[in-house]
Amino acid sequence: MAFQSYLFTGSKEETRKETKALARTLGIDLATPSVDLYLITPQRKLISIDQVRELKNHLWQKPLDNQYKLTIIEEADLLTIEAQNALLKILEEPPKKAIIVLEASSLKKLLPTIASRVVSRHVAGKITDFRFEETIWFEKDLAKKLTALTDIENPILWLDQQMYAVHRLLIQSLISKKKPQIDLEMQTVILEKLAQAKEMIEANVNPRFALADLVLSLSAK
Repeated sequence: MAFQSYLFTGSKEETRKETKALARTLGIDLATPSVDLYLITPQRKLISIDQVRELKNHLWQKPLDNQYKLTIIEEADLLTIEAQNALLKILEEPPKKAIIVLEASSLKKLLPTIASRVVSRHVAGKITDFRFEETIWFEKDLAKKLTALTDIENPILWLDQQMYAVHRLLIQSLISKKKPQIDLEMQTVILEKLAQAKEMIEANVNPRFALADLVLSLSAK
């Protein structure tokens, strides 16, 4: 599922800050050694297919210290084409308890198919300040929801923000004993619909139509 995998682009410092923020929502401290934390770094200025194969063996083991296994791929833009193709198979159907984060300076060297399977973020801005409460899903008036869509300048970025915020809420709901703002089933439905809208736009469907269809389909739930 796409919302289990992330691609943060930007400087090494900023992408790592974002990874740390995501890890905290999983109850994971990157400074604490754990068998559930897996780090891939370039070897001889490349990340090889063998490294990705080792990752696959790791991911299909049950987490021991935490609820999730977190994998971080540093300088993911140094993945070889063979390694990217191997990684793509993992991203298409990751284990339920796996969270995969790719950190890269840019998207230029990554296959479009990789980018389509992850929630991508350029972290030059304050992405961690985007919260679920800032999404349109708390607005009950359908007309206001549809009107809000006209202000969206970058539909793909907006959808990624929505998926990121809802996924963080989903993780917090699973970890916390408090009653979630929106029940878990609806959170999952929203994530699925957001991913479908993103796929439609990437398949050259008119963005306004895709977003309107998204809002209407969720309003009917």
